[in-house]
Amino acid sequence: MIEVETSKEALAKLAKEIGEKVADEFMRSVLSKLTGEVIGLRKDMDILKDSMNKVWASINKLSEKIIQLTEAQRHTDKQLRELAERVSELTEAQKRTEERLSELAKAQAETERRLNQLSRIVYSLVGEVSRIRGELVESRVALDLSSFLTKHGFDVFHHFPDVPYVDVVVETDGFLALIEICKKCTMKDLDQVIRGAKIFEEKEGIRPSVLVVFSYTGEIDKKMLEEAKKRGILVEWSTRRLVRRLLKLAKKKPTRLS
Repeated sequence: MIEVETSKEALAKLAKEIGEKVADEFMRSVLSKLTGEVIGLRKDMDILKDSMNKVWASINKLSEKIIQLTEAQRHTDKQLRELAERVSELTEAQKRTEERLSELAKAQAETERRLNQLSRIVYSLVGEVSRIRGELVESRVALDLSSFLTKHGFDVFHHFPDVPYVDVVVETDGFLALIEICKKCTMKDLDQVIRGAKIFEEKEGIRPSVLVVFSYTGEIDKKMLEEAKKRGILVEWSTRRLVRRLLKLAKKKPTRLS
């Protein structure tokens, strides 16, 4: 009986030891697994921490960029405001410039109008001066002819009454010369002395002995000179020679003009 009980106690003890041993093994296995999982979690946490650190670093950089962009935007806004103010000032300046240009344009137009008036006046005065100068030269030629020819019994008339196109009339017994005085003698002057001769003949009933075209500058158109020679009209530019030729012609019989 005692042996049986002892055997039961031994078995119970053995079972207890086996149970404890199994429990220890199980706990160790569980602890080992838990330890491995904890280590894995720590690694994951480290990786996650590194990732989060990188994310935060990116966020910080992004925040810095946003701050920089914000500052840049503020600076840009300031520049835009300044530019807008300058544009406004330029617009006002342009407006004032346009107003001044408009005033200048009006002043220029008025100046041009006055200059045109002045030009017309000057042109008229130049024409009048030229006309007066021509008359003075004609008078001088007429006086020169008179001073030479009156000594030889000639009568010299400057602007014979009622006879246009003739500047000087030289007359002596049976001799009559009509003279056209010009600066640059052309066909126009030749035609004038011919027309003047016809009018003189109609009014006075006397046919001129000779017609003369006299250039006080010596400028004579070649075409006019050739035509004058054909018609027997004298062309001269020297007072001295003209006097001699008239004296010579006056000694002859009057020539008939063609």
